[in-house]
Amino acid sequence: MGNVCKTIHRTQVLETGGFEFEQPIETKPYEIKSNLPEVQEMCATKIQALYRGHSVRKQKKQVEESYPPFKDIAIPIEQVPEIFHHNVSKVLLQLGPFDYTQCPSMVGAKSLPPYQFLDKGGIYIGQWKNHQRNGKGKYIFPDGSLYEGFWVEDKANGFGRLIVTSGDYYIGEWKNDKNDGYGVYVHADKSRYEGFWKDDNRHGQGIEIWEDKSAVYEGSFYMGVKEGYGIYKWADGSNYAGGFKNNQFQGMGTYIWPDGSKYEGQWQNNKMNGEGIMTWEDGRKYIGELQGQQKGWQRRILLV
Repeated sequence: MGNVCKTIHRTQVLETGGFEFEQPIETKPYEIKSNLPEVQEMCATKIQALYRGHSVRKQKKQVEESYPPFKDIAIPIEQVPEIFHHNVSKVLLQLGPFDYTQCPSMVGAKSLPPYQFLDKGGIYIGQWKNHQRNGKGKYIFPDGSLYEGFWVEDKANGFGRLIVTSGDYYIGEWKNDKNDGYGVYVHADKSRYEGFWKDDNRHGQGIEIWEDKSAVYEGSFYMGVKEGYGIYKWADGSNYAGGFKNNQFQGMGTYIWPDGSKYEGQWQNNKMNGEGIMTWEDGRKYIGELQGQQKGWQRRILLV
C-alpha cells in the first residue's frame, strides 16, 4: 500500500501490512508533509489563521505597552488625593470644572489610571500616547498647583488652565509649557491682563486692568513691556494716548488732565521733551519746545 506520512502532534502514523503505529518525528513549525492538495490547503488555511491571530495579539500588546509611561518615570496609583492647597481650591470653586470641549481630540490617545511621577511626585490623570502625556488631562504639581488642558509630547500645548498656589490663574493658549497665543491672566488681587502672549510674556495687543480699576492700559506689548502705541486711562479722568517704550511714554503722545487741560507733543522717558502744545481748560495755550518737564508742570510754565 505504500507509506502515507501525516503530521499529527509531532507523531508519524505508519501503515504497514494492516498494522499502524505512531512514531515521534521532528518537524519544523507549520511544516506540511502530504501529497494531498486538500490537506495542504486545509493546513495552510489553519496556519494563516493562527499567524493572523498571533500577529493581531502581538500588535495589540505592543500598542497597549506603548501607552503608559516607563516604569522609571512614573508609577500607577489607586487613589488621587484631593486638592489640598486652600488658594487653589478657592479658585476652583470660583471657576468651576474645566471645559475640555475646547480641546481637540488626539487620535490614538488613551485614558489611563492616575500616575505619579517619581522625580518630583506630581500626579497626572488623563490620556497617554507613546509613553507620554498626550491628549486631554490634568496635572497636580507637588506644591498643589493645578494644570488642566491639552498635552502634546509631555508638555502643555493648545488650550489649558493653570491655577497656582498664590491664587493667580491663567486660561488660554499654551506652547511647550509656556503661555503662548491668546490668554487671560488674573492675579489674586483681581488685577488682570487679557491679550496675546509669547514665551510667557505679554506680547502683542492686550488690556491691563488694575485691581481697583484705578488704571487701565490698552495697547501694544513687546516681550512683557508696554511698547508701541497705547492708551492709558486713570480713575481720576486723566489719560494718555501715544507712543510707549519700555513701559514709559515715548515719542508723540497726548496727555489730558482731569480738568480738561491737554498736552500734545513729544515725550521721552515719561517726560514732555521736544516740541509740543499745552492747552489749559480756559483756552490759553503754550506752543514751543519743552525739556524734561513732568506731566504736573502745566500750572508753573510761562504763558504766551
